[in-house]
Amino acid sequence: MSQKPETRTPLCIAPFVSLAIWADGESIICCEDKGPQAGRLGLVDDVSGLVNSEKMRSARRQFLRGEVPEGCRACLDEATRQPTVHNYYQEKFDWRDAEEAYDETTGDVSRTQYLLIALSNLCTYSCRMCFDKLSTRLNSDRHRMLGVEPVGYRRNDIDKVISFIRANPIRIVTFHGGNPINEPRFLDVLNELSNDVSVEIISNGSTLTSGKVDIRPHLSRFQHVHFNISLDGTRRTTEYVRMHSDFDDVFRHFTEIKALPNTTVNLHNTITNLNLFDLPAYYTMVLSGQFAEADSISSYIATVPAVHRISTLPPDLRQLAREQIEGFLLGLGDAGGTTPSDTFDFKANNARAYARNVLHRIDAVPYSPLLFAEFLDLTRRTDAFYGVDPLPEYSEYLAPGAPGASGASGSSGPSRASSAPSPSSASQPVAPDVVAAKGVVVSHHAPEPAEGPEALAGPCPYVGQRRFRVSECVFAWNAAYFQNCTAVTVRIQLNPDAGITPATMAALRTTWETGIENKWSNHFVCAGPYGSSVITVDVQWVTSSPHHVVRVRQGPAQTDMTTWDTSDSGHVAAHEFGHMLGNPDEYSDTRCPNRNPVNTGTVMDNNTGGALQRHVNRICVSAPLAAEVFSIGLDLI
Repeated sequence: MSQKPETRTPLCIAPFVSLAIWADGESIICCEDKGPQAGRLGLVDDVSGLVNSEKMRSARRQFLRGEVPEGCRACLDEATRQPTVHNYYQEKFDWRDAEEAYDETTGDVSRTQYLLIALSNLCTYSCRMCFDKLSTRLNSDRHRMLGVEPVGYRRNDIDKVISFIRANPIRIVTFHGGNPINEPRFLDVLNELSNDVSVEIISNGSTLTSGKVDIRPHLSRFQHVHFNISLDGTRRTTEYVRMHSDFDDVFRHFTEIKALPNTTVNLHNTITNLNLFDLPAYYTMVLSGQFAEADSISSYIATVPAVHRISTLPPDLRQLAREQIEGFLLGLGDAGGTTPSDTFDFKANNARAYARNVLHRIDAVPYSPLLFAEFLDLTRRTDAFYGVDPLPEYSEYLAPGAPGASGASGSSGPSRASSAPSPSSASQPVAPDVVAAKGVVVSHHAPEPAEGPEALAGPCPYVGQRRFRVSECVFAWNAAYFQNCTAVTVRIQLNPDAGITPATMAALRTTWETGIENKWSNHFVCAGPYGSSVITVDVQWVTSSPHHVVRVRQGPAQTDMTTWDTSDSGHVAAHEFGHMLGNPDEYSDTRCPNRNPVNTGTVMDNNTGGALQRHVNRICVSAPLAAEVFSIGLDLI
């Protein structure tokens, strides 16, 4: 049979202009490619070996013949109902320009314009619908929760990436991950890009700091920077779906990004059965509520993992979802195919398309009681691990003895009304050991982490805020600091009593910071199976958003962690700083006859002594100190 003649315009331009590399080094055409990989970064001498792999050459020929590679079918099919990555390529790239770099004889291209790169799998979130290889935190949690194989910190060969950037006329770079900003070498790659490159950052919105460096000044030289912030719902839902996330932190970083003159922000949500019922409130929030300043929105309906597909729902929940989404569409009104006149209209048109596609997909496949039972089992185990209440729509299904919970009988579950669900127990007072508060809270009865070598991670054990309760003898306090791999930052607000002059405070800040950092910084190492890294400590004197607030009074006087005085030396400050990291006292005290260790001669005993590796080992532990609990307040639109 004769081969189809090649056309001059391919169905999709993606394989002619781009390459995508995941956090494990696997490369594909673009982020929506569901086909086999084009190769792995670690197995080629140069990135061009991936660009011109047999997969990429074959995809180019197929698209030119008007055929669709198997891994691209879902994307092009979805593009008939809503915007997809396919539309992005059609808008951003011109075939006439790409054609010049294409060799029809070999199927190779000589230059790449667009690079999607995951520098590593570092991420501070454990998103329930995500994959272990994309998040160090998720993998750590699932290793403890489900016994999955530990992946650890994996970083791509960044030097190869830099060489590829230098050798190609890159127009657009999209950083994904993991959360790309968490990667300590993020700025190494960013600084290799020319000023006219369009920089896109797919971020979870958790931070704007890479290592100890604010990335915003480094972004100012580019003509255009585009942030794609993932937000999977209003406050209660997004913190439930994206475990360890902080809605307020995301909003704060969103507003800081919006203040940059060369930057636009897209809000993206991954639609699953976990946030399906929150879609009307979410779209309202990004159209006219708290995140209305977003320049654009996008949605992706997840097909994997299967347990989180929206089509897993039993008939009554499908009906409830349809009613809520149809009600949202009715309230939003029908655009009728009119050309959008402003940002709101543009976002509203997309919201309509996404919502209608959800309605199309809810009934895409017959209901499977077995798959729904698997979803309930995973959700029950995950909720128990994190100590959170289930989403209201699923609370009856997850209750002990609920009909259909096992999936064995094929029952659709308990009968439900389509009206708004009743408040969950999250709104009720909780016992002291089940504290529900913003940020991470560790019960005062929680065990300390193991401190043996087998418990340590390194070189990047953890990225994010650490806040936990410490109890020793008759004393209890809150430890808190920010950790970016092994770089520890502690924000301290000093509130001087009346009569203490600015000059005195300036001198004290210098004395105390020097004393603290001399004892705690650059002396200790996090070592583990993936390498080692030195622990650094940075004390920041702040006037807002502190980890700790300290009253400063005239001395000499009695000092504790939250009350210092003008006579305190750098040694005393270093001792109190040890408490901020979570270390108890180690001196003899008649109130604490069973204290152990005691009389150690360290900084936690007599102030003047030094710190030991055991005092910082909790910094090296990749897992949280205990199960983490988040607030579940409803977001009011």
